[in-house]
Formats: sequence, structure tokens, C-alpha cells
Amino acid sequence: MKFKKKNKRKLSIAQHLKRWIKPLLLLLVLLVISWNVYQYNPSELLKVSVNWTIDRTHLVDKLSLEKKIEPLANEFHQLDLHDIKHELELHPWVLEAQVKRLFLDAIDINIITHEIAAHWQNIACEQDQSKDNCQGYVTTTGLIITPKNLFYHQQEESSNAIELHSTYDLSKNDSLLNEYQAYQQILTKMKIEKFVKSNIDSLSIKPNITVILGYNQQQQRLENFIKIYTKLRKKVPLKKLNNATYDMRYSKGFTLKYQ
Repeated sequence: MKFKKKNKRKLSIAQHLKRWIKPLLLLLVLLVISWNVYQYNPSELLKVSVNWTIDRTHLVDKLSLEKKIEPLANEFHQLDLHDIKHELELHPWVLEAQVKRLFLDAIDINIITHEIAAHWQNIACEQDQSKDNCQGYVTTTGLIITPKNLFYHQQEESSNAIELHSTYDLSKNDSLLNEYQAYQQILTKMKIEKFVKSNIDSLSIKPNITVILGYNQQQQRLENFIKIYTKLRKKVPLKKLNNATYDMRYSKGFTLKYQ
């Protein structure tokens, strides 16, 4: 009995490649997965992305705010927007922090800073520069900010701020701004540039008018100044009236000194 030999054909190179390509691809995929598992850092996937908008970056820089909320914005599943808002608004120059969630792992923060109503200086510091709380700023909301909180750079919006001078620490008495506003309301269109409160009140009014009000009945005396100034305009050249000192401390009358 004769047995037929099996017909064995040699496989081509293409057939060999086809036979091994699937195992090779599977091995490559396994290697990539293994590498990613080795490099995997779970905390990276939990990080929160923050989109910042700050209206005055010369007052508040993003880096300082990021440090303040870093413990609160570490992982998105632990985000508390109210806590972040509260922490940001502790910054002396932040008036309001608007915090909104954009996505699961992203938030939007809009920072609105305080506007300056006045520059303040302690008169006592003119003789003794070693004193604390020598100068600062009063915001339009009445908040007192001193240089130890953060230095306020001289920008365009600060050039229109008035000057407040007093012999006491402003942080112990915030009525200075209220008194200035009351005086300005009486003067209406005449603009106060400087308000000095020591043992007497005095105002510097544009363009170069000084009004001494004394230590009592200041508002009444300021109203008297307006009446006198209005009458004098009919008799005295405006150039002279606007470069003069008016002392209103007299019970009957006033003194006028041209500069």
C-alpha cells in the first residue's frame, strides 16, 4: 500500500506577516496600556480648571488668588463654590467674587475690585514718619484699606480721588468720608479737592479756594460761604475770588484773604 505524501507549500512573506500582525498589534496595545497605567496619576484627572477675569490686575494678581483657593479647588468632586467665593472676598482689594461652574471640572471666576473714593493721610505722620497707619485709601463703599494690606498703584482712576487728612487713625473712625460727602452735597457743582480735619475743618475747593470751617456748625458755615461767594461774584473779579482763603469761623461775618 502506498501512502500519498501531503503537499506542503511554503508560505510567502506576506502570509507570514499576516499571520503575525494580529499578535504584534495586540502586544503593542498591551504595552501602551501598561505604560499609561505606570504613568497614571489619579489626581491629575481630578484637578479643576479655573478661568479668571480680573478687572484691575494692578490691584489683584491672579497668582495670589490662586494660592488662596488652592486647597478649595483641588478636586472637582469636592468643589464648594460658596467657600471659594468667601475666601476670595477676604482679599482686601476684592469687592466681589463671582464664581460659576462651567463644567464638572471647570469653574469661571470674575473678580470685581474696589474703587477708590479718597486718599487718606494722617497729619501726625508729617512730623513723625515712624508712626503706623500713616496713609491709606477709602473705597466708594467706605472701606478703609491701608498700605500694609496692599499698595495701591497710582493709576488713572486714582487721579480723581480726593485727599482726606486727619489727626487720628482713620481705621478707628470711618466718618471722614461721610463728612466729606455731606460737604460736597452742599457745594453741589463746586468740587472739593482736599478735606483736612484736625482741631478745625478746612476745605480746598477747585480751582484754588480754601474755606476754614472751624470745629462746630461746619455745615452751616459752608452754606454761609456759598451765599457770600455768590454775592461777591457780582463785585469782585472771579480770578481773585477763586484764589482766596475764606475764614468762616466768625459768628458775624468772615475774613477774606487773597492769595
